[in-house]
Amino acid sequence: MQAALVAFLLFFLPLVVIPIGISPFETPKVVLAEITISILLFIKFFKLRKKDFKHFLTYPQLLFIGILFILSLDTQLLFKPAGAFFGNVFRLQGQFLFWYLLLFAILSRSIKLDKIPAILYYLSFICLTLATLILGVNENNRAFGTLGEPNALAATILFLFPFTYFKSRMVVKTGVFLISLIIILLSGSRAGLIGFLLEMLFISFTQFVKLSVIKSSLICILLIFFSLFLPFFSYQGWFEIRTEVWQTAFKAGLESPLIGHGFGSIQAVIHQTAVSLNNNVQYQVVDSAHNFLLDFWIQGGLVGVVSVSLLIYLAFQHFIQHHKLLETTALLGLIVAMLFNPVSVVNLLAFWWLIGQGFDNQHRIS
Repeated sequence: MQAALVAFLLFFLPLVVIPIGISPFETPKVVLAEITISILLFIKFFKLRKKDFKHFLTYPQLLFIGILFILSLDTQLLFKPAGAFFGNVFRLQGQFLFWYLLLFAILSRSIKLDKIPAILYYLSFICLTLATLILGVNENNRAFGTLGEPNALAATILFLFPFTYFKSRMVVKTGVFLISLIIILLSGSRAGLIGFLLEMLFISFTQFVKLSVIKSSLICILLIFFSLFLPFFSYQGWFEIRTEVWQTAFKAGLESPLIGHGFGSIQAVIHQTAVSLNNNVQYQVVDSAHNFLLDFWIQGGLVGVVSVSLLIYLAFQHFIQHHKLLETTALLGLIVAMLFNPVSVVNLLAFWWLIGQGFDNQHRIS
């Protein structure tokens, strides 16, 4: 039951489109995610044993998740920004959803998907592909699929691709590779293309060149770092200058560098900073820094950035030590997508699920 609920969140929630709220794409996904995680919590609560609880408290990841939770409490107790609890009406990524994402990482850590039939991964992948072709393109001639946003579609493919690739024979692998590449190209997501190329590079290093997982991971992480300089050499139009958004976000974080401005406060803080800097960002509705680390910088300051970075490090450490190629590939791809664009709730669920899978029994606090 628990594995089925997690599989729904990761592989079938992306397909949900219901005409409710401001967005028929994002609003129902957020609501269903919160309901499903609540059901998971209910099931876990009645199965919890005292020794399991004591065992759980020994994980180092719990410390950093706890720090992020305490930081998020400051949103209402200290900063009290308007609209921060539920967040922007278009994406609903405020304090409330953040609590659910942290909870999902904790609840899903011990839920394995090994017994989930591989056919479900293919079914999700096929349905998303067909929906993308059927729904067509937006006004910018970019495919958006059931995610409603091209970059979110590309990020979703980056997560689904490893599940279908690693569980397929070579002929099917080739088909999955080509379809994934086509969808990302149709989405027009440059970050998605970079993430996909890095995923393929990691796969090539580990499976064909026979480099060690740790060397392959370090090379890919280094390439991710260098990719962050690409926007500085690419003009994207007056309303799409990512470097200006990044600079504004960094300056906004400097106004409260230790604990940030509170979770769910990005839109108001970026606007205020853009007005003070008198740059073009002040004329846009920006509810994300287009970089998840800058989002944490604004909302949780240095404490927030360090905490989420250490959670990512621990996840990579676990995946590398246990030779988990699928999870490592997915995390590399998602990080690229999240470093350049706002993402859907389904991408955030995938990210925090991977963080939860990084809880390592062999590296508990003694």
